[in-house]
Amino acid sequence: MKIFLTLIVSALFLNSCDSPRTSRSIISSNSNSLTPSNSSGINLTPGTGVTGTGTNTGTEGGTTTTNPTAPEDAKHCKFSVDGSTGFESSSTHLGAYTLCQSSVDKTTFYAQFKTPPVTSAGDVSVCFIPHTTSGSNSIYIGNPMCGTFPDPKSVKKITFIKYSQYSSALINSVMFFKDSSFYYPVFNRYMMTLDAYKTCMSMLAYGQSAYCESFKSVGQYVMRTF
Repeated sequence: MKIFLTLIVSALFLNSCDSPRTSRSIISSNSNSLTPSNSSGINLTPGTGVTGTGTNTGTEGGTTTTNPTAPEDAKHCKFSVDGSTGFESSSTHLGAYTLCQSSVDKTTFYAQFKTPPVTSAGDVSVCFIPHTTSGSNSIYIGNPMCGTFPDPKSVKKITFIKYSQYSSALINSVMFFKDSSFYYPVFNRYMMTLDAYKTCMSMLAYGQSAYCESFKSVGQYVMRTF
C-alpha cells in the first residue's frame, strides 16, 4: 500500500509541472491581510485585555496566548502577544515565527514573525506556497501568496487559492521564504527563490533533478507540515 501511494503522488507531481500556473504571487491590497478579501489582521498589542496562558513548546520560550480578539478558528494558535516571546517555532532562515492552520477552513493560515525581513530598501515580502505532502513526495497545489510583515505583534491571515485540478487536495504543508535572490550553483547566478523553485519543479518533469538538489542545498526556505 505504501508503494502504491508513493507512485500516485509521484504521478501527480510530474503532471503538475505541465499545468498552467500564475507566474507570480497574489498580494492583497489590504495591508493587514494576505487574502484577497477585506478581512483585517489581528493585532496582539498588550494592554487590550489579552493575557498569555499556558507554556510554549516552541524554541522561543515564554508564554503563549489564547487571544480573545482572534477568530474562533485561530484560538488554538500560539501567537506572541509582545512580539518578542511565545512564538510557535524558529528557523535559521526567518527566525522565530508562528504559522498556524485554521481549525475550520484548511485553506486558511495565520502567520506572525518576530524579526520581519528588511533590507536597506525597505521591508522584504515573505512568500508562502501551499503543498500536499505524502512521505517524501510533495507538490505545490495553489498560488503563491506574498506580503510584508512589518509589525511583529500583528498576525496576518493567508487564504490560499488552489489550482482547479487540485481543488479536492488537502493542504497539509506550506513552504515559505524571503522573496529575495540567492546564488544557486546549478544556474551559476543569483535567482529569486520563487523562480528557482518553480524551475526546479518544471525540470523534474524532464527527469532533471539537479535543479531541485541545488535549491535544497542552498536551503533558503522553510517547509512546515500540519
